[in-house]
Amino acid sequence: MTIIAFFHDTYVSAASREFGQPIWDLMKIGWNRGLSTSITETESGIQPDAVIEQFHRLAGVVHEECAHLSSIREVVLHPAYLQIVGLGPRALPLILRELEHKPGHWFWALQAITQEDPVLPEHRGVVAEMAQDWLNWARGEGLQW
Repeated sequence: MTIIAFFHDTYVSAASREFGQPIWDLMKIGWNRGLSTSITETESGIQPDAVIEQFHRLAGVVHEECAHLSSIREVVLHPAYLQIVGLGPRALPLILRELEHKPGHWFWALQAITQEDPVLPEHRGVVAEMAQDWLNWARGEGLQW
């Protein structure tokens, strides 16, 4: 059996470890204070092309190799899906854009990256409504994609 864990105490650097602020906490502080409109923003406000290309390549693999799967568990454990989650916050605008144009099962990735779950109980299981809940949450957090 394979056990996959995501640790919430990932640090930006050794210095931040000494300070005691995990990256997830730092990002939330930044979001809440409006320090960035996109957590993948660079100084120019543009996401690096390499991340965009990698995301689209991996998302293509997920769509191609997982389209026939009926188990969400199998989809989220697919190596390409896990690599997208591994992109971390850099993937958020890309996932949100994907979710906006063609709703799909990106919810586990969004939850793993953000540590949030804005889906209303009555929307669970309805992909279009779940997608809208996530997009509304992202807008409320001031994210842009």
